[in-house]
Amino acid sequence: MSKLESAKRFWLSSIPGFLLIGLILGGLISIPVVHKPKIATITISGLIFEQAYTDDILDALSRARDDDAIKGVVLQIDSPGGYATTIEQIYLDVLRLRQQKPVVTSVATTAASGGYYIAVASNFIYAGPTSQLGSIGAWSSLPTPEELDEEMVTTGPFKATGGSRRKALSVLETMKQEFIEAVMSQRGDRLKLSEEEVSRAEIYTGVESLRYGLIDDIGTKTAAIEKAASLAHIRNYEVVELYVPKPVVWSFSMEALKSQTGLIPIYYYLYFESE
Repeated sequence: MSKLESAKRFWLSSIPGFLLIGLILGGLISIPVVHKPKIATITISGLIFEQAYTDDILDALSRARDDDAIKGVVLQIDSPGGYATTIEQIYLDVLRLRQQKPVVTSVATTAASGGYYIAVASNFIYAGPTSQLGSIGAWSSLPTPEELDEEMVTTGPFKATGGSRRKALSVLETMKQEFIEAVMSQRGDRLKLSEEEVSRAEIYTGVESLRYGLIDDIGTKTAAIEKAASLAHIRNYEVVELYVPKPVVWSFSMEALKSQTGLIPIYYYLYFESE
């Protein structure tokens, strides 16, 4: 047998083996890369006044909701609240996220008023022993009474103000009640305070908050991440931060906030220490 015929037979006999190896390699290459599941952290801090800052938070919540690799979310809250409108937007979007993925809140220092309003939308809340939580209520400066102005003519008695001072009080009472109902419904049987006690808008430490059922446990961000993973039923995961630019630093006082109110009242879910 010539060398040419031997080589020909060798290659012909080897074709099935090469085909098998090719199929195996092709199958391995075609297997999609499996990424680790993720727990995302989102930081919500400071005064929540600016709509631009609120939009950044909403965008992070949306990204967490739409990313299938993210299986759970930890909110790191350190905020005394802000404008009622901005707080309500975030609260509703956290509830929306919670419908798809577990959300756990970690409070290091403060989650008061609007900060706590956002926290109660989550499945589970951790706080430090001396964290400040609560202040469940709302406030507003009453609108300035409308004055006659010969240079401006309106077609109705409340065209410039939107309503009377009595109406402003009614709106404020409605806001307070909605906040209380959110706390009562979201905390459920875990809450050990009556509706009347909740409505007093007291500030509680983390230890007191645990005793009264305003939070679920004393713990840190690490515990919150582990809890989110547990609720998502995952073990081998990575932690990613959904970055939110820091808000504008506000220097404010009661008098400064009062000065912002003119004919139309501004409503707040906001806690600050009396001067």
